[in-house]
Amino acid sequence: MPVVTRAGGPDDGGEPFVVDERRLAALPVRTIELSGDITAFDARRAVGETQERQDPLYWVDLEVPRGWVLIGDNGQGDEWWLGPRGDVWFFDHTEGERSVSRFTAMHLSITEWLMVGHLVAHYEAIDDPTDDADVRVRMGLDAISPELSDRWPYALS
Repeated sequence: MPVVTRAGGPDDGGEPFVVDERRLAALPVRTIELSGDITAFDARRAVGETQERQDPLYWVDLEVPRGWVLIGDNGQGDEWWLGPRGDVWFFDHTEGERSVSRFTAMHLSITEWLMVGHLVAHYEAIDDPTDDADVRVRMGLDAISPELSDRWPYALS
């Protein structure tokens, strides 16, 4: 995939916005809602959504390195970001506050994050989850990444 470069804002004279789309190769070919908590963006949307968030006013005095790429959301304001080292992070939008403390490392690759989306979708499809289903989804999360069920930002029961 090519490197995408877009000019900075029309009036800011800022540096060009650059995303190496090879980092996004594991994203789906089109945006898809995997579960209630994960909508995974395709590479084109990820680049577009990230570009919209390059305005420093969006981050209210936070310095956000350019290596971060927005790769998904939950439709309620929470977001999923790809860090500069290729790991997925969860951003909790609570009350609209944007601060470093709202980011949580998930210790997942994009591929593992997509697997989690499918696993959680199967769990959400159960009308009345039993204790056994709760244990199985937690075991599934932990099989993808150790202690992920403890880091998972949403209730699982």
